[in-house]
Amino acid sequence: MAHREGPGALVKLAALVGVLAPVLVLIGAAGTRFGLMDWQVGFRDFALKYAQWAAYAGLVLAVLATVLSLRRLRTAWPLLLLAFLAPGLVLAGLLKLRADARAAPPIHDVATDWEEPLGFSADLMAERADAPNKIEADPRVPTETGPPWGGRRVAEINAETCPGARTAPNTDPDAVAAAFEKAGVQVRGRAAWRVEGTAESFWFGFKDDVVARIRPGEGTDIRSVSRVGRSDLGANCARVTKIVEALQRPSPAG
Repeated sequence: MAHREGPGALVKLAALVGVLAPVLVLIGAAGTRFGLMDWQVGFRDFALKYAQWAAYAGLVLAVLATVLSLRRLRTAWPLLLLAFLAPGLVLAGLLKLRADARAAPPIHDVATDWEEPLGFSADLMAERADAPNKIEADPRVPTETGPPWGGRRVAEINAETCPGARTAPNTDPDAVAAAFEKAGVQVRGRAAWRVEGTAESFWFGFKDDVVARIRPGEGTDIRSVSRVGRSDLGANCARVTKIVEALQRPSPAG
């Protein structure tokens, strides 16, 4: 009976390095979400930089291992599949992330009313005290960002790129709170004239703060602002649009 050779050391190494790529992403996500590391370390370094290096190294090793293991593919193919699949998925995710970043304007603040900018409560502002992204009445994209966005007012960019960010007619606080919850925003405070809360991303725990200003007879305005990151990849626009769409019909009591 012929002896079947095992997958070989190079195949095992390729699989190990390939699996390292998603592991680094998970380390960065968990470390950021649970406050074990700064978000720039967890997201920019572990998830974007180190994971990408591991993914490319894993794919190179996977190709080399495949070429040198043609005679033992019957036993090596499961590990080779893992060696290609794990880093391939990571690179596909990073490519999509970069494509989304290129498609979205480099902003992290979306509001339905920039003539009278919405603010947040003292308690929520205290939570944002150390956040890199400040709450500004008339924010602008940093000039060094370059064309076509650098130096422009966020209000102008909102008008061009987020048509869903408009005043909603429904002024029922219960309906506003329900729309927040539906959009993934945990309500933190509410009154007849105001609802505010925080949305938290699943993987990294990035927080965006959301506030609604309710004016009976005039409508409800929404503002959503990320605490970190120059670009939100369109998340705040999508959230504000979803809330506005949920409030399109005035409540019977209104």
